[in-house]
Amino acid sequence: MNIWEEEILGKGCGKKGEAVYVFQILNNLKGFEKRRKSHIFIFIENSISAFMKILLPVFILCSLTAASQNTNPDTLGTRHLKLKVNKIAPSSIKFPFNQIKIIDNRFDTSKIGFVPVVQIIRNKKRIAKKLTIDGGVAKGMEKYFNEYYGNSFTNSSLSLLVVLKKFWLSGIDDEANKEVNIRENMYAAKYLYCKMEYYLCKEGLYYPFKRLDTVVNEVSFEGDLSDLGHFTKNSFKLVLSGLIETVDYDIPIEKINTISAKTIEQVKQFNSKYFNVPILNDTPVARGIFLTFEEFKNNKPSLIDFKEKEIKVKGRFSENYLEDAQGNRIVSYWGYNTGTDIKIGKFGNEKLYRKNNTFEFFVTARHTYVTKVLTDSQTRDYEFWIPYQLDMETGNIY
Repeated sequence: MNIWEEEILGKGCGKKGEAVYVFQILNNLKGFEKRRKSHIFIFIENSISAFMKILLPVFILCSLTAASQNTNPDTLGTRHLKLKVNKIAPSSIKFPFNQIKIIDNRFDTSKIGFVPVVQIIRNKKRIAKKLTIDGGVAKGMEKYFNEYYGNSFTNSSLSLLVVLKKFWLSGIDDEANKEVNIRENMYAAKYLYCKMEYYLCKEGLYYPFKRLDTVVNEVSFEGDLSDLGHFTKNSFKLVLSGLIETVDYDIPIEKINTISAKTIEQVKQFNSKYFNVPILNDTPVARGIFLTFEEFKNNKPSLIDFKEKEIKVKGRFSENYLEDAQGNRIVSYWGYNTGTDIKIGKFGNEKLYRKNNTFEFFVTARHTYVTKVLTDSQTRDYEFWIPYQLDMETGNIY
């Protein structure tokens, strides 16, 4: 199926592969499985000794301080995607407008996703970096489009405006909220979540004519990010071209006089409503337990009287759990606010961090290794930190 066929047939028509998030360092993890309600994290190991041979020189080189062990994904390093125009579009491609403008109206405008790059900090592995576009997402894409299609524009009074509502690369598809598998695989960040609106601009007025909401599969990179993916189906630049070239402009141009025109102020005002979410605007966030994402989004917890407690688990690890006023354990909830920290419950009571108009967190998978040398044994605990961001529309993660 053509990757853009979903636009015609409706969301959900595209093939959805197994949701696999990818991390290179997890090559040799043995028999580890963590179950959290319906969420499963799987690690596989062929040889502990092979794993230690890989890690030992890295630990020697990475003598970082404990202060660097931050649980906020925003402290991750950044990889910059350079959208270089190596060759302009063929002159056979023609558009009925003279330029392309981009407005970034996403919940998080600072980046376009997380990509797998192992960062080892003592016994903690933060196996990702933030991915952004040089010059900023909107300006970077706008510059690329206008350079690449330099010979495709016509001497027209029209211009094209694209408003980004969602543009996010992830190693999981939208089925991953049911099951998350973490395995050795170097092809992550291959699902591109796209939601955008298209306007034709004429004489200072904007005419909305199209909304796109889709997930593109098997996105790959080239150039500076060649180590993140291989040429499978859709290179990143090919996907960008598809967002512009597959749109039908003839029909809206013919019917432009029947479309309700907006000023740029009205366009911005309309898009600002996207962020009218109580949890983003209320101060303070209500203390209590949110049974569903909708309760969290509306800042209306169902349960107010509760206690957060801690229990020791395998090795030297500990986990938090909740009890009601009668001392009964609470097991089914979306998240909660202790009054100090906001946490998401279904992935292990991990702390949520506000980023622009959304929230991010690490899923922490833990494992204890026991190695024996003659009669002596040594124990070492490892944590693997996987960053995610909330989709503030759906409550899914990516």
